[in-house]
Amino acid sequence: MNQNESLKTAFGYIRVSTHMQEEISPEAQKHELQKWAKQHNILITQWFQDNGISGKKAENRTAFQNMIALAKEKDHPDYILAWKFSRFARNQEESIVYKSLLRKNNVQVVSISEPLPDGPFAPLIERIIEWMDEYYSIRLSGEVKRGMKEKAKKGGYQSAPPLGYRREKGDTVPVIYEPEAKIYRLIKKYFIQDEYNPTTIARTLNDQGYRTRQGNRFEARVVIYILRNPFYIGKIRWNRSSHGGYYENSPEDVIVSDGQHEPLCTNEEWDIISKRIKKYTPGSTGRRRSKTLLPHYLSGGLFRCPICGASMCYQRGVSKKLPRAYPYFCCWKYAKGIHPENVNASAPKTEEALLNSLQEFVDHGHSDITYTVEKVEEPSGNDAAQYEQLLDKLAIRKQRAKEAYLDGIDTKEEYRENRELIDAEVKSIKEKLATLETAAVITTTEEFHVDIREIILKLKDDTLSTLEKHTALAAILDYMEYDKEKDEYSFYYKFEE
Repeated sequence: MNQNESLKTAFGYIRVSTHMQEEISPEAQKHELQKWAKQHNILITQWFQDNGISGKKAENRTAFQNMIALAKEKDHPDYILAWKFSRFARNQEESIVYKSLLRKNNVQVVSISEPLPDGPFAPLIERIIEWMDEYYSIRLSGEVKRGMKEKAKKGGYQSAPPLGYRREKGDTVPVIYEPEAKIYRLIKKYFIQDEYNPTTIARTLNDQGYRTRQGNRFEARVVIYILRNPFYIGKIRWNRSSHGGYYENSPEDVIVSDGQHEPLCTNEEWDIISKRIKKYTPGSTGRRRSKTLLPHYLSGGLFRCPICGASMCYQRGVSKKLPRAYPYFCCWKYAKGIHPENVNASAPKTEEALLNSLQEFVDHGHSDITYTVEKVEEPSGNDAAQYEQLLDKLAIRKQRAKEAYLDGIDTKEEYRENRELIDAEVKSIKEKLATLETAAVITTTEEFHVDIREIILKLKDDTLSTLEKHTALAAILDYMEYDKEKDEYSFYYKFEE
């Protein structure tokens, strides 16, 4: 990189992983990047920093994603500077993808501590460095996991204790926290003595004003998790799940060892809970949640709960005694015990009421309808916010340049050059801001024409799929509600004022 080239711009990227990894601090990384940029006639216009985050997955790094998005814009920098290639990414596959994407936009990723030689061998050497970084990351991950596994076998505590316990600072044994412990005792009583199901328990706790540690309302799945947690009988469980808790690991991969904390549940109570909870455990009945995103019923996604506004979900309503089904709609928040009001509605009855509502338009001679929808598009505030942040940072940089001159670090000539560069950047950003502020609000009108009779025929046509019927209905129906006390349906159409 020639030092006599004209001024270039760059983004500075800083990443510090977990505290267990030995690496230079964010301040030291920033100092080295600034020093290198100055030596190569580069102006760092914006900084991005991810703290305490692994470089293995780019999707988990917010600052990194914001930087990539800005680097893809028309007004992009010439370089992205990092202390090492490992700061940019440890996963070689992701590194290649993002670097290729940036290269197409004429943005070069530079590791200031790992200079690459000129010539055809530079890409090869860069790949070798990336491979070594990924190898180090894999080894580090394995070492950390082995250490956690050994600690779990010895009964060590590695995570925050569950509801009913708390731990003082440091690696201490959790103690019973009575304000939360009484909630666990209630859950245990409702499940063992009163024989409530998890949904009823959640609804009862919410009605009594109890909340989770995070301040949320209880749900059935939370109650099930609490009842299945062996921590309450004095055990420690490690490696229960993977992928953020979505998948449970196989029993042989889970470690359960004796803890040192006081239990809140006896072994006799745990045996009763373990037997009864099986029928509420996901997957225990052999049924799996459908992966399809298609609506199960023609009004799917259009039916709202009048209590909370959440979607009404379609349920098959299969009878355990008779070979019959009683399909119905219910609020998913009610089903999870989040609110107590039951607003279930029969699915066949709902379809009949919907068809009757549409037929009323035909009977009153309003079957052929044309209506318009106005769409208002306002200028995005994201660009303005980003420009304002840039101005704030440039103001700080200008003040620092002045302090460097007053402290004798920079010469008068260096101070003048830095000030002119920063002033030019400020002027450019202010011009862009002015353009955004004068941008007009755009209002567009779209016209629709529907024939209610055709829609009714489609809804009654057994040869059409549920998706086709749902699409036809969604063209005119905004949403619908059901008042269970009055046994009345309300339909809100897009063509009604």
